[in-house]
Amino acid sequence: MERIAIFNKKGVTLIEMMIALVILLVVSLALMQTALIGIKANLQNTLRDEAVSVAEMRINQLRSLPFDSISTAPAEAEVTRNFRGFTQIYTPTRTIDDINANSKQISILVSWTYRGKDYSHGVTTIVRKQE
Repeated sequence: MERIAIFNKKGVTLIEMMIALVILLVVSLALMQTALIGIKANLQNTLRDEAVSVAEMRINQLRSLPFDSISTAPAEAEVTRNFRGFTQIYTPTRTIDDINANSKQISILVSWTYRGKDYSHGVTTIVRKQE
């Protein structure tokens, strides 16, 4: 059997180790930035999903009222939700339009602010008078 002789027994130099650590640092920072972008997008989607839920809840409440009392329903109140250690306030706004004597169009616009930027989500439905 042949033996392979290793002539260079010095190992890794300090310069080589420093270069390897710098490369590892650059790669780690890039991966961290990507993770932060993903977390931010995930949170924005969660906030939007909750706004959709608030709008759906409000529209279903109005649809369950008798036709003649839809216009006199109490005004929409702000909705507060807690997410990952902070509080988010949703502001629903209601619009009711008479289409004709037997139909009304109900619109709910839910708005919120996240990191200084305004967002909104709207839901619209038509309610007919039961005869």
